[in-house]
Amino acid sequence: MTNWVSEKLNILSSFAKYTRSENGNDSQDFLKLDANENFVLKKRFISQVALRAAKNTDLREYPSEQFEELYRQLAKYTSIDKKYLAIGNGSDQIIELILSTIGRGQRVNVFTPTFSYFINRCELHGLTVNRVQLNKKDNTLNKEEFLQSAKQCDIVYICSPNNPTGNQFDRHSILEIIEALEDKLVLIDEAYVEFANYSLVSYASTKYDNVIILRTLSKAFGLAGARVGYFISNRRFAEVFRSTIQSPYPLNSLSLTIAATVLSQSHYIKQTIKMIKAERKRVFDQLVQFNGIKVFRSDANFIFFESNEKYGTILKSLKRAKLVVKAFGNIDDRKGCIRVTIGTKNMNNKFLKSVEKAVYEH
Repeated sequence: MTNWVSEKLNILSSFAKYTRSENGNDSQDFLKLDANENFVLKKRFISQVALRAAKNTDLREYPSEQFEELYRQLAKYTSIDKKYLAIGNGSDQIIELILSTIGRGQRVNVFTPTFSYFINRCELHGLTVNRVQLNKKDNTLNKEEFLQSAKQCDIVYICSPNNPTGNQFDRHSILEIIEALEDKLVLIDEAYVEFANYSLVSYASTKYDNVIILRTLSKAFGLAGARVGYFISNRRFAEVFRSTIQSPYPLNSLSLTIAATVLSQSHYIKQTIKMIKAERKRVFDQLVQFNGIKVFRSDANFIFFESNEKYGTILKSLKRAKLVVKAFGNIDDRKGCIRVTIGTKNMNNKFLKSVEKAVYEH
């Protein structure tokens, strides 16, 4: 291998890496509560949609009409004209393309903790990242401090509801931030917005030319394996993204058809969201009663908590129960951080029982 390639690989290998869960993902016996997937949505429903899509799709042909149908369904679901929409191979791919084209050589402002993938990709593409910590007490955003840092940057990233903390930020404060940063590119990541109280999609298409709203079908719509994402922005950016930045066929025909079909049955998805919200409240109400842990309110389909000195004990108890959660450890000044997906009632009961055993274990 040539020296310059070896040097490049040395640099790349030093960046933060995405790691999949180690505890039991290869076993059907483990319950995955680590990736915020929608397990309240029946597997049978998705399987039937996928089988119909496979039966009616000719994979010898490039997808064309399938793209148009997905745009039609997204426009109907979001109440946004399709000229303001663009589709990607998951919102991760959209982020990747924005950073590698529009973002190249720019400075980015984020708060922490937040979606680590975004920060990792910024570093990979050589973007400088300014970090402003969220308030440790309740994970709220210090608007003035954030604005002061953001004004020194070119791109601003706001994940709301935030991953991993779960909270959606005050709507009025976010709009004030956008108003104050009219000369910046503002990315609002709404991956979990279906579980929250508000969305800013209408502002991106009608009021603010500098705002891009990132969305996905991986969470509420239960299509993590199909890899379908989209965004809402001003008309010009959406058009340039679709025609120039994005590859000609970023999604396969099956994923496009499955996504359009599931969107057309969004009434069922909304039922599962209602169930998840109810379970989220129940899980939160029980977790806050356990001694030694600090639980944060969530507007997403997961709950984030600090387990402090009980961290190792809780993880061992969960492993014995064959439950996989997202174990962060220490984040900034937060100790023993864990994020758990809200699953079915039975899944959640198993999780709560395991945590309770660990907390009160002598």
